[in-house]
Amino acid sequence: MNSVTAFVACLLILGAQGQPGSKSNKCKCYSYIGRISPKLIKAEPVIHYPSIFCPHTEIIVTTKADMKKCVNPESPLGRHILKNHNKKEL
Repeated sequence: MNSVTAFVACLLILGAQGQPGSKSNKCKCYSYIGRISPKLIKAEPVIHYPSIFCPHTEIIVTTKADMKKCVNPESPLGRHILKNHNKKEL
């Protein structure tokens, strides 16, 4: 029974080596919300800049109802979030 356990453990280790550290190998946003009031945003938005996994800038906000929503970076709210985020980085 001990050799069977070792064999299964080896298979799991070999299978996990090829996996990326996080499962975010695709874009996170497939659709955008139309409008959202800034008063309904609970936490600071999370911004994902273009990468090899997703060629788009993605802005994800968490609402007070604990729902994650994607904001279009080209919308007025999206541009405002990006502008304020860039100011913080300076």
